[in-house]
Amino acid sequence: MKRRFLCLIIAAAIMLGCFSGCGVVKGDTVMEYEGYKITEAMYSYWMARYKTIFLYTYNGSGDQTKFWNTEISEGYTYDKFITEYINFYAKQVLVAMKLFDDYSLVFSENVKQNIKDQVNALIDSYGTKAELNAYLAEYGLNVATLERIYYAQAKLTAVNDHLYGENGISKVTDAERDNYYKANYYCAEWIYVYTKVKLKTNESGDYVTDSNGVYVTEELTEAEKLAQKQKVDDILEKIGAGEDFKALKAKYSEEDQEKYAYYPDGVNISANDYGTYGAEFIKKLSETELGGITLVEDEYATFIIKRYPLKEFSELTTQEKNIMVDFETYVLDAKSEAYYKAAEVKEFSEVMARFDIREHKGLTNTNI
Repeated sequence: MKRRFLCLIIAAAIMLGCFSGCGVVKGDTVMEYEGYKITEAMYSYWMARYKTIFLYTYNGSGDQTKFWNTEISEGYTYDKFITEYINFYAKQVLVAMKLFDDYSLVFSENVKQNIKDQVNALIDSYGTKAELNAYLAEYGLNVATLERIYYAQAKLTAVNDHLYGENGISKVTDAERDNYYKANYYCAEWIYVYTKVKLKTNESGDYVTDSNGVYVTEELTEAEKLAQKQKVDDILEKIGAGEDFKALKAKYSEEDQEKYAYYPDGVNISANDYGTYGAEFIKKLSETELGGITLVEDEYATFIIKRYPLKEFSELTTQEKNIMVDFETYVLDAKSEAYYKAAEVKEFSEVMARFDIREHKGLTNTNI
């Protein structure tokens, strides 16, 4: 995600206690759960890391102020969304630190070696441990603290596998899949009309791509913009007159229709798919009645979207389920979220208030 930078230096020397039990890092406590603590150093790290990840995933190199203020739903901006995400992740790690001990879990030698290798690779990339420490100090960290944070995160992975993995004691059920699908997915078709740019072509009339294979666009002239806007109006008029939406899509849509040819009953879109479709697309679709039409504009084009009823989950083809690539992750996340939310974690709001995702410095090295 995006945001401007504020360098937060918490302590010159920050340490985390033993790997098991109550890990304690110098700095004020952000959250506490039955004697286990998340400190400023840990929180600073996650703020920096997830800010960078979200900026890259959802915003590319776009305007950060606009991004933070974008509403995902009424009054709920990316700023709030990402901060809540980080807070909840910290809560999960905190609870898992205790559960790891409660379930008497242990790390495999492979996990330990992977963490050791990751730390050593970072030291090598900076030249020396001292140089890596100098970089980490910008976030209130040092190498020892970072390593212990890696172990804390690994505890969350281990606990989740113990609970929800292939042999987990609380695996996702088919009923939970069905319920999640009905509550969090929308089915849609759309007609895509370029209203701001057009695909660039060469002298042979073929579309031009860049070095990454992405189509190159060029801005429409004012006359072309007016013509494309009229095209949108004409399509809407035909829809209003009762013409078949899919027939209009086949005739007028300027998107690669082969991409969606295997969706005979519309595209199933998750409420979580902001990165793929954009926040405005998801928001408008979720607010549209079944059979209704809505418009969404992005930096390139106008979407004319029609919402369709969902098929029964049991009727989805294997191909349709496979295309819902993150479905199992979404269902599992929802189940684990309910579990971790129920834990009575104490939050120290006055400490958390020191951190602003918009101002916190993002990581310049995403390998950390």
